[in-house]
Amino acid sequence: MTMATFVAMDIMGTGFCDSPSAPASSSSDPDSAPASASGEPNDQKEPAAKAGGVSIELNGDTVEYSVAGNKLIAQGNVVIYYKEITLTCDRLEFSRDTSVAHAEGHIHLTQGLNEFTGEKMDFNFQTMKGEFEPATIFSNPYYGKGEQVAKVDENHIVMKSGYLTTCDLDDPHYRLISRTLDIYPKDKMVARRVRLKVGKVPLLYLPKFSQDLTGKKPLFTFTPGYDKEWGAFLLTAMRADLNDNVKGTIHFDAREKKDVASGFDVSYKTPHTGSGTVRTYYMNERSITSRHFYQPRPSPTIERERFKGEWRHKWDIDAKTNAIWQYYKLSDSTLMKEYFEREFDKDSSPDTFFLLTRNFPLGTASFRTDKRINRFEGGVERLPELRYDLSSLALLDTGLFFRNTSIYSNLSSKQASPSELRLETMRLDTDSELSYPMKVGILEMRPFVGGEHTYYSKTKDPQDYDAIRGIFRTGASLSTKFYKVFDVEVEKWGLNIHRLRHIITPSASYSYNHRPTFTSNDLDSFDAIDSKDIGHSISFSLENKLQTKRNNNVIELLRAVIGTNFALKENPGTGGFSTVTTDIDFRPVDGITFYFDSSYDTRADYLTTANFDMYINGGKNWWANIGKRWNREVDDQVTTEFGYKINPKWALKLYNRFDVRSGLHKEQQYTLTRDLHEWTMDINFNETRTSGDEIWLVMTLKAFPEMTLDLGGAGFNKRKAGSQSSEGK
Repeated sequence: MTMATFVAMDIMGTGFCDSPSAPASSSSDPDSAPASASGEPNDQKEPAAKAGGVSIELNGDTVEYSVAGNKLIAQGNVVIYYKEITLTCDRLEFSRDTSVAHAEGHIHLTQGLNEFTGEKMDFNFQTMKGEFEPATIFSNPYYGKGEQVAKVDENHIVMKSGYLTTCDLDDPHYRLISRTLDIYPKDKMVARRVRLKVGKVPLLYLPKFSQDLTGKKPLFTFTPGYDKEWGAFLLTAMRADLNDNVKGTIHFDAREKKDVASGFDVSYKTPHTGSGTVRTYYMNERSITSRHFYQPRPSPTIERERFKGEWRHKWDIDAKTNAIWQYYKLSDSTLMKEYFEREFDKDSSPDTFFLLTRNFPLGTASFRTDKRINRFEGGVERLPELRYDLSSLALLDTGLFFRNTSIYSNLSSKQASPSELRLETMRLDTDSELSYPMKVGILEMRPFVGGEHTYYSKTKDPQDYDAIRGIFRTGASLSTKFYKVFDVEVEKWGLNIHRLRHIITPSASYSYNHRPTFTSNDLDSFDAIDSKDIGHSISFSLENKLQTKRNNNVIELLRAVIGTNFALKENPGTGGFSTVTTDIDFRPVDGITFYFDSSYDTRADYLTTANFDMYINGGKNWWANIGKRWNREVDDQVTTEFGYKINPKWALKLYNRFDVRSGLHKEQQYTLTRDLHEWTMDINFNETRTSGDEIWLVMTLKAFPEMTLDLGGAGFNKRKAGSQSSEGK
């Protein structure tokens, strides 16, 4: 098929082209210039120039120029290239005066990741605005179709009387139907008067629907299930973003045996005073004693108020100063564990504090306050604590370095209610150290001497009030490196080694802390500063590394570290070597990693722990993890996990945890995954010894992985690692 190619031009307003070599074609239009006398196109391209402020490249089976309208007319396999835009259609008229293109028939316009198709289109290449009738649109991850689609500007698309979905089928499984949809690519989507249809069945009506396209956060999240303590439950969360600076989530939860609960989370940003998060949760818990709410209750229902309130704020005042404060209020000591298990696992007792930090050329200063808010738990209050850390400072040209840490604390230790016992003191601690780093031949040495003096306004014995505790310390560290490069070239069995470098780093450090003038038995204990004691030991470490080069990058094949401490006779407790630890990472080829760590008690003369893991990545279709976790005092477990993609629609994952010592299966889990086009469905079966069997279903929308529908019990959807903690169920 022949094709004419043009580059739109402006030549001092004299028409399209005065060159005798300009391509032409025969036409019945008296105002059109023929492509050529022979009717055959000329593939020679004219030099690019601006047409109405825009330079484009136009291709077609036939391309004509109309003098009267100063426009180009192309027909058959029309293609326009302009910057990142590609436009194809059956017929196109392009005005060189206005840079507007009118296209008809099988229109397909792509701009970056956005795609538009339709039958009619008007598009301005100068303003990047256009309209399509009727049209379909793809703006990752959405597919849409409407009677009219308008590209208002480069980052705003408006669809009239259409629908949006994440299903790419011509007849999608579900759709959001709306009179007006505003799409801001990579930002957000806003729809008004929305109806949700699954197939032909309408399920939901919303006056307005907004979807974040940056973090892919869903508007609604539903988690139904059943739990022994809660009964049947439904946990809901609705996103409610007021604007770009204030974004929130509203929670409303119903539990069969606990009644209803509600709360909200708000994340905010301020122009000049930082950003933060506020979270609340409240319930009038009604604990029914029957198995279901509709059954007779053998004893009266117990009611009590339970709540949580937290506020965390961070403010970068300037480049050198920042402030953080956190407030955490709970109704009782078990609320977090019962209702917020993930938060409880991260921090079982969150603090209430304020911290102001300022960086100076020679160090860092901080001001901190800690306040006990929840009376049901004990804690140490600092009202306030001032600290200054002097960085390691070179003393002229002597080669000596000096560092210091000084801390003033007004301390109060309070026990949990109902006890009213409290311990108080004002403490000033200053810790100084003088060191002399040096290199002697191949050895790097760092001898140091230091001391710590601590003032206490109160001690255990009133006769020792206003006491000063002194601690003298000294020591040195010593290390060196040996390496050798081997000319090894291996391209077998998946090994990709191009020369091999072996690095050995032995090191030793000596530390001596003199007996404090006041022992920890004479002081009330508030933190680690008060528990310091005599110490006299030597630490040894030996590190081995194997490195190679791949694609001009240094790859670490092996890292193995073995270390131990040797307690000298002045050290408290038994002298001699204590625990020998090993830590090994080995990755011989891409896709296979070995990890091993262990601890050996030299005094008891036996191995205390040993853990081994092997991770295998078999490519796109399968992967496997094998782990062994051994603890002399706890258990001996083997864990295996295997995943296999059966075909493009189905995948299988198997997990097993076996106790070698007892010969019993501790846990096994099977997950069957089905690709449902725009959804992913996981069918899970779990059997845990002493905890029973569980079956649950997890539905995940591919376009929004965080949006899951978990049909099962609380805490069921847990990620399994290749090796579990030895503290198994």
